[in-house]
Amino acid sequence: MRWALVLGVVLQGCGAMMLTADAGLDAGVADDAGARGDAGSFRLSGPGFVEGGDGGLVLPREYTCDVDGGGLSPPLAWAGVPAGTVEFALVMTTVARDGLKYNWVVWGIPGAVRALSAGSTGGGVAGLTSDGPQLAYAPPCSQGPGAKSYTFTLAALSAPPRLSSPAAMERGDVLEADIAPVTLGRASITVSSTRP
Repeated sequence: MRWALVLGVVLQGCGAMMLTADAGLDAGVADDAGARGDAGSFRLSGPGFVEGGDGGLVLPREYTCDVDGGGLSPPLAWAGVPAGTVEFALVMTTVARDGLKYNWVVWGIPGAVRALSAGSTGGGVAGLTSDGPQLAYAPPCSQGPGAKSYTFTLAALSAPPRLSSPAAMERGDVLEADIAPVTLGRASITVSSTRP
């Protein structure tokens, strides 16, 4: 069963991502009177995620490295954006044996955007992922047995971040520090993935 689970705000975390302005997921739609909220109502959902047997969310195979040509970035949507938001940033992270890894790092997503469609590549500025490294979505391709958890964290920003490194060299951990002074709120969603 496909569905979107909406989670509340995580007040500690970060964000960066790629976005799209196509109409498929209401991307680029300007706010209406009820679209903005406070940090407590900010939420992120994943319309492409599926319910797992344990009640958690699972990242479908098409968003992992286990498909020909590599995986697409998954669709995401958000609502309850804090007042004063001018742009967004998104990161996708996982905890590996050797520490925190970044699978997706993007910032500069316009404040009017409310969704990304699968495989989107425009609208935001891509930062460096941990594996590769590359300036794009790095689909999960974990080694070893068992399920791995991946967390998508979207940050609503009151201003563009002041980057401490050149844009093409901006890593996830650096971006998280750079956006901290202008972050109005964060929303996150965690999914699991098990390689065949």
